[in-house]
Amino acid sequence: MKRISILLLILWGGSLFAQDIRRQQSIDSAAVKYLQTADRQSALYYGNDQDWVMRTTNHPYLEDVLYAKARLSYYNVLYPEVLLRLDLSKDELITLSPEFRHVVLFPENVDFVELHGKHIIYFRSDSLSGSPSSGYYMLLHSGNCKVLKRTTATLMSESEGTRMKYYYSFTTRYYLYKDDVYYIIRNQRGLLKALSPHKKELKRFISANRLQFRLYTDIFLTRTVNEYEKITGSL
Repeated sequence: MKRISILLLILWGGSLFAQDIRRQQSIDSAAVKYLQTADRQSALYYGNDQDWVMRTTNHPYLEDVLYAKARLSYYNVLYPEVLLRLDLSKDELITLSPEFRHVVLFPENVDFVELHGKHIIYFRSDSLSGSPSSGYYMLLHSGNCKVLKRTTATLMSESEGTRMKYYYSFTTRYYLYKDDVYYIIRNQRGLLKALSPHKKELKRFISANRLQFRLYTDIFLTRTVNEYEKITGSL
């Protein structure tokens, strides 16, 4: 009887020991995952702090001066929810660290960002004809053809009595990439010229869908270029 009790005690103790091992392994595994996630997240905060920003009557950021939740792919790591803002004056993508630092991300590490409902890439200028300069662009359409939108903010000043008033003026340019050539698109005529020889079909499409370049430029470009790809079978 004594031997049976000892044996049961050993088995019970062994069971508890095995449970402790499994529990510890589970804790260790969770700790490792946490550290790996924290390490990946911390890579966002290795950049330089944003420089001092001059006081102006308006701000130079895309949509809002406040940080917004964004989806970011940075150095091939996807961050589903990051606080970001895009400075259109200095062409800088900035994140807010847990210590409330305004950290400028390294542009060469930015794969893409989805911010304020816009798909943004860091475009690297190349040797193709008409290639625009490097910087952050909104990718409006990505197929056989690509449509890029670039908005920049320029610091301006004017006298207001004995004082100077500073403000930002915004400029937007559109680019079409087609057959290894980049075109600056300033109006409907320029787009149709770049999409020749299908101007007649595209004019009918534009008229039938009541598309207007000046009022709804983004929609006009994306829908017209998409129709061009349908006509040419290059979707």
